[in-house]
Amino acid sequence: MKEIAEKWLNSIDTPEECETACAFILELKEDIRPIDNLIDFATSDEAKKMLGEESAKALAEHAVDIKINGGKFCDCSACEAAGKILDFQEKILGEELCKKLFVAEGLQIIVTQLAQQADGHLIHSKIFAAQGLEKLAKKYEEHFTEERGYVSKCAERLLALGLEVKLESKNSAPIFKDAEEFLKYDLQVSKDGLKWLAEIVKAAQNDLTTFDILKEYYQDEEKDMYWLEEQLGLIELIGKQNWLAKQI
Repeated sequence: MKEIAEKWLNSIDTPEECETACAFILELKEDIRPIDNLIDFATSDEAKKMLGEESAKALAEHAVDIKINGGKFCDCSACEAAGKILDFQEKILGEELCKKLFVAEGLQIIVTQLAQQADGHLIHSKIFAAQGLEKLAKKYEEHFTEERGYVSKCAERLLALGLEVKLESKNSAPIFKDAEEFLKYDLQVSKDGLKWLAEIVKAAQNDLTTFDILKEYYQDEEKDMYWLEEQLGLIELIGKQNWLAKQI
């Protein structure tokens, strides 16, 4: 991070400034440790081996305290420094370049997280099929196919923009055997995702190709959210057992 920072400082007012500024900001975002990541590490066997059980426990407790108090990142000196610089990323990059970087990061997040979501939908499709809920199983198999399609489109767009596509690690996700509980979980995922996705769509307005991909994805996700709300409304109206009978 220090090496790239010095390279950026030396590039100011030169033709390389834009490229090095982007590299600097991306490095900061890669190096700063999100608090959930720190908690996962501190509670892992790896941390116990590296730090010892007592130190790992103390670090985990400290990380949880940070999260409870609203902190989003590790508070070590390096992460704090990165966070302070990231507060000024728009001044470093300029508004338009900042938007482009935001959109590029959004495309990668979709590639990573939507792949996870698609796999989750496929797994639940198999679970519901085993329970005899064929209609529900088919619906989620269709979700899987659609979502994998958007993963492919976003990956292709990153490459067309001359950017790397990363195969990133994914967080674990819960598996449900109860269909109603899964619908409730999936609805919340949709609501949270649409709030974030709306920001990416807005930022991509000057890149029409990316905008069209993200707009289509947003509309599809919105349609899925309304379907989930409709199904949960039906369960409340006609009862869970009657609704399950309709899914056979």
